[in-house]
Amino acid sequence: MGQTWKRFNLVLLAAGLASSLTACGGNNAKENEAAQNPGVAEKPAESPKPVKLQVLTPGGGNNEWFMERYGKQIQKKYPQFTFEVFENTGTVLQNALTEKRKIDLIIGSFNSYRSQIKPFELTQDMSDLIQKHKLDTSRIEPAYMDMIRNLDNGKVSALPLYDLGLLLYYNKDLFDKFGVPYPTEGITWESLQGLATRLTRSDGGVQYRGFVTDPNHLIIGNQLSLGYLDASGEKSALQTDKWKSYIESLLPLYTMPGYNATKELIGGGGIKNAFFKEKSSAMFVMYNSDAPKPEDGLNWDAVSLPELKGAPGIGSQPYPVYISVASTSEHRDEAFLSLAELLTDETQTKLAAEFAQISPLKSAEVKSAFGRNVAQWQGKNIAAIRAKKPATPPAYVGENNNFGQVAAANAMRSVIVGEKDLNTALREADEEVNKKIAEAKAMKK
Repeated sequence: MGQTWKRFNLVLLAAGLASSLTACGGNNAKENEAAQNPGVAEKPAESPKPVKLQVLTPGGGNNEWFMERYGKQIQKKYPQFTFEVFENTGTVLQNALTEKRKIDLIIGSFNSYRSQIKPFELTQDMSDLIQKHKLDTSRIEPAYMDMIRNLDNGKVSALPLYDLGLLLYYNKDLFDKFGVPYPTEGITWESLQGLATRLTRSDGGVQYRGFVTDPNHLIIGNQLSLGYLDASGEKSALQTDKWKSYIESLLPLYTMPGYNATKELIGGGGIKNAFFKEKSSAMFVMYNSDAPKPEDGLNWDAVSLPELKGAPGIGSQPYPVYISVASTSEHRDEAFLSLAELLTDETQTKLAAEFAQISPLKSAEVKSAFGRNVAQWQGKNIAAIRAKKPATPPAYVGENNNFGQVAAANAMRSVIVGEKDLNTALREADEEVNKKIAEAKAMKK
């Protein structure tokens, strides 16, 4: 990767604010000029210089999306700032690097920072900007700060914009149809399996399933804080009794009589089709951002993630979306001021209320605004968002994590569909991860 980066040969330019304000001692100079030339009117202050900021969103997004959520909020204070968002085409990051585009702001999930942004050295420590512009990071929940520091050797290379949490959604009509009680807050995975079994049946030529969820979400947000690699990030940690026990506890949800799992069914698109379109799945686990909308025509509600025996009261791990000033920015101060405006109590309250974003701020008042003006959350169990304490992220969260995450999810899928037994799946996943780590190290030499 080191050689790959060298080919891009990005030139890091220091930002320089074009200051046309009065120089040091300006007030006295104005007073002297007024005294000597009483008829001369004082010159009006010049308008702030317009600045266009380039925004990269690896996970998707366009100008309309950015402006509606973030740009308009920033422009209330800084009307001289305009924004251009790189359209997500699948190769947007590669294209931006090849073209040597001067990216200013980056918005992406923690996973994208870990697997895409950090390897290309697109971020840098923002501690100088935090100090210069007096941003109080103690207002932010410490878990989010710890995650980014752990990822970047103690540096604050990004700040959390919002979080995503896993919830259990359920179709009330299917529960009513088959006379099964709704899941309740505090339900365990074992109890959930009982409900899912009663809802997995064929009726009227339709195969219903009690629970359809992509195993990847349960791997990423696992409530036991299981890591994919050891603390050094140099060796796989998948072939362990803890991983085996965790996956074994979830397998019955996918292997009960009549379920007949396929990789397509338990994949990202498959679960959404089953729950939203076909309405043949009674429950599924997804992030709060995936809540059904009124146009989906679902009679639904949600509870917090079911509990594990070994982790009572613990929900999924944090899955924050971060924002940062890119290392290529020629407008570091303006980019940071934009970022900081999005982290004010006022803006965070609006984002929580209007777009159902989980705020990273400690403020209970800000958090309580979640979903307040969002149609899909009206009358729903919003308390489920904050019902459980988030699980602690594992010690190592570096760029090699992606190898472990993918291998663990694939191992679980292969067991669910009957391709492998669990011991074999975890052993082969372990070997695969160690091989990829060795290859990645060799590329950097």
